[in-house]
Amino acid sequence: MIFTFTLRRVAATALACLVAAAAVADVLPEERADVSFRSYDGGGLKVEGPAVLVRKNFSDKVSVSAGYMVDQVSGASIDMVVLGASPLHEVRKQKQLGVDFLYGKTTYSAGVESSIENDYDGSTANVGISQSVFGDLTTITVGVSRGWDIVTRVVNAARQKDPNFRKRVDRKTWSLGVSQILTRNLLAGFDYEAITEQGYLQNPYRAIRYLAGPGSTIFLTGPETYPGTRTSNAVALRLKYFLPWRASLTGKYRYFFDTWDIHAQTAELDYTQPFLNDRMIADLTYRYYRQNSASFYSDLFQFANQQNYMARDKELAAQDNNSVGAALSYDFMKTKHWGLKKASGSLHYDYIMYKFQDFRDASQRQLPAGTEPLYHYNASVVQAFFSIWF
Repeated sequence: MIFTFTLRRVAATALACLVAAAAVADVLPEERADVSFRSYDGGGLKVEGPAVLVRKNFSDKVSVSAGYMVDQVSGASIDMVVLGASPLHEVRKQKQLGVDFLYGKTTYSAGVESSIENDYDGSTANVGISQSVFGDLTTITVGVSRGWDIVTRVVNAARQKDPNFRKRVDRKTWSLGVSQILTRNLLAGFDYEAITEQGYLQNPYRAIRYLAGPGSTIFLTGPETYPGTRTSNAVALRLKYFLPWRASLTGKYRYFFDTWDIHAQTAELDYTQPFLNDRMIADLTYRYYRQNSASFYSDLFQFANQQNYMARDKELAAQDNNSVGAALSYDFMKTKHWGLKKASGSLHYDYIMYKFQDFRDASQRQLPAGTEPLYHYNASVVQAFFSIWF
């Protein structure tokens, strides 16, 4: 449960990138083995660990993949430590197994995934269909997944669990993707995702803060209370244009909204340039993210029971974030040697600048409550990949 949405997204990037090889509906993914290491450092938290994925094809119809990932987490975010939570030292392990079956121009996919933390266990099953149509100019992908998570709570420095605290989270996800070749140089894509969640959707360690009394300048703390359901929707558009000098430019836009009254927008621009007869590829990325706060969020409530639902998770606060990134990949082997078809490696670096609009730095206790400076921090994300094709 220690992983916020942002950290879970960063932690899953390695496996997500490796699995993304299965992008074409009427061709099975290539046989390959991938190893990666990634590190996130920012906002008082550090997350790092390796990931591995192996994919093997059987005949020309079936492809099986298996992945494993470990994350070591240390530190704690400011919205938890300041309000009483202890620094974290956790290990998260994730396993996944997937299979793709090719029949004509249709690929059927299924997979399972499980993750284990000291206080959070997650299980997910998914199925999907990908179909090429209109002379292979269009690819349509439909997916459904179901998640069953168990939330527990540790109660002391020895990381022992509270035997009376066990909560459940059920999650369903529906996705639709369409990719279209518009011209020989221009590709377009559309993605839609809907997620419904039900159960214990808050963090058992995080607290709200409220004024000690009318006119008071100090705050007290109390438990968060979230709604028991959430439905979110996201739509995304992307355009990829191949430039005359054998480079490419990609633009992406994503709009998100949910039943907690959060509306978010993401805009991204990527530039890709090959070198050395395509043995080396460089990527530059800029991303902008903006969201408003949830309807039941507040940095400082006026009194303990001000409303039915109350939260002070900075992930639910209004924010404007910018990130810049660079990546360099190199093909060490492009022709078959020693039974291997190809070998490559890549290094990715992202620098993320978080700036919150209504979340304050409550560690500045010498200042009257509600007058502390708005919180901001920077984070670095490093990811290294090595892949071999066989």
